[in-house]
Amino acid sequence: MRRWFSGFRRAAAAAAAALILLSALAGCGTPRRDLPLSQRITNMEEIIASVRQGLRGHARSITITFDYGSDIFEELNGVIGAWMEEALAETDAPDEGDYLRYQSGGYTYNSSYTIEDGRWRYTVRLTPDYYTYLSQEEQVTQAVEEILDDLAFRRSTSDYEKIRAIYDYLCANVAYDKVHQKNPYSHLKSTAYAALIQHTATCQGYCTALYRLLRESGIECRIVTGTASGEEGVEKHAWVIAALDGQYYNLDPTWDAGSEEYRFFLLGERAFADHLRGEEFETEAFRTRYPMAETSYIP
Repeated sequence: MRRWFSGFRRAAAAAAAALILLSALAGCGTPRRDLPLSQRITNMEEIIASVRQGLRGHARSITITFDYGSDIFEELNGVIGAWMEEALAETDAPDEGDYLRYQSGGYTYNSSYTIEDGRWRYTVRLTPDYYTYLSQEEQVTQAVEEILDDLAFRRSTSDYEKIRAIYDYLCANVAYDKVHQKNPYSHLKSTAYAALIQHTATCQGYCTALYRLLRESGIECRIVTGTASGEEGVEKHAWVIAALDGQYYNLDPTWDAGSEEYRFFLLGERAFADHLRGEEFETEAFRTRYPMAETSYIP
């Protein structure tokens, strides 16, 4: 017996639901029928690693195969969402985590299963929606290496000096993309490629470039999305939080680009009130993992 199903998920929109499901699968929260799933799918960690590797390599499709002892076909949508969320979680690699998360627009998938000897064998084929081509990512990697070589950080270079030098570079070399900013079909503007190769990008492009350069330099950071109150009113926006001396500070290179004096560099929460985070960044878990400084950083 073979059964087919296809579906579509947007990674950002599915994030909260995926996290809830993942917690339930791990044995937290209210017991539910699919609670033993993480225990029964013995290759779950292998699946997540395979998905992450496929995303890094810009694989056209990623195939997942696993066995289960009963019919969970109707629950696959949530399970796949949980796996994708885990594959996009932060790691020590600069080209994983938020770098992958914000350079794709979700994915589609097809799935099927066969039954043999009372076991359900599931096959899922994921098709990611990348914003860039692999060749463009290779150019980004080369550009990152060249930029960091030119900045010539030494062992004695402090984290503050690294953050300042990288921020200076982006603010001096990347202009805001006013041509494509309101074009919903132009996704390249939101990538590190746009910022580092084309030298014009929107806020998400600034942030992915900043994230990549900071991570490559050993600075822990995250990309945060939400809204901000600017000259044209309240708009969707993205910025970066970076670690210094055990606390995190806000960086908004989009709004500081081209300025001689920065107004959004290493700000604490009190000075960043015109930026409001999305719900996923206001959870107790996120706030605990990334403690924000109340006051701005003074070198």
